[in-house]
Amino acid sequence: MIIQKFFLCNILFFTLQSLCAIPLAEQFKRAGYVEFCDKNHGAATFDSLYIYFDEFIEFLQTNPVWAQKLYSAKERFIRSKDRNYYSTDFFGFYDESKREGRSQISFYYSTHFHEFICSRYPEFNRIPEIIRFFQSCLEIQKSYGNIFDEAAAELGLETIFSSTYGQVPILFKVIKYFPSYIATKPHYDGTAFSLFLDSTDNQSLLLSTYKSSFTIDDFSSPLRTFSRGHNQHSILLIPGVLLTEFSIYPTPHIVAQSGNVRYATIAFAMRPNYISQKNELSPLPNFQH
Repeated sequence: MIIQKFFLCNILFFTLQSLCAIPLAEQFKRAGYVEFCDKNHGAATFDSLYIYFDEFIEFLQTNPVWAQKLYSAKERFIRSKDRNYYSTDFFGFYDESKREGRSQISFYYSTHFHEFICSRYPEFNRIPEIIRFFQSCLEIQKSYGNIFDEAAAELGLETIFSSTYGQVPILFKVIKYFPSYIATKPHYDGTAFSLFLDSTDNQSLLLSTYKSSFTIDDFSSPLRTFSRGHNQHSILLIPGVLLTEFSIYPTPHIVAQSGNVRYATIAFAMRPNYISQKNELSPLPNFQH
């Protein structure tokens, strides 16, 4: 199997480098990422998502009773069996806009969390600011499951997403950075794969290939073949910590500060019913001196 299998449904296309049939594991080792051109969702789709996200944020910030209700739903969900499908407790709304240095707001969406809320808390269905945002997340994220399946197959790891649900567990994150956000230290994602779907400032994402040791100078903005356009844009696939046992090492990355309001969207491929292993990974440098 060669990497061109990603030409699935004519939705996503590899860069010219990827057309050379270089094994995916080797591309991760050389560059830390693989770039795609997303023909399915352009900038207009994500700009609409961010409008809905802002409406969602404003509603929860001005209606703390509903924010608490959403938090209670999240706490109940992470005690359900569906939580194990994602092997994480990261779901729901995280408002760190007033937290010094962090200055961001994010939401971790999943289809099972969405279904859980709408079935167990039907009153949420009457709130347009919530339903519009959830529905937008659903429509966007369902386009990307096949990428993760094909990436796993290319690496010879066809079974890592096997479960009774029959699909990849995707955690979908939408995030808003405020001007006072400060970048402190790179991190590794606790995922099988991470797919950087969109950013209103692509240059702010800095990453490095995996190494035995790192310095700040190892991190740079990826060279992209495709731009963020109305009907297409660039997306990046990187490996996460959950592939380390297969000698595929994670790509560390950081979002640099810019002094502007920015938005980003990422899809995380998790591993169902997975118990995290202790991994000794290379320490990462501090960007604040």
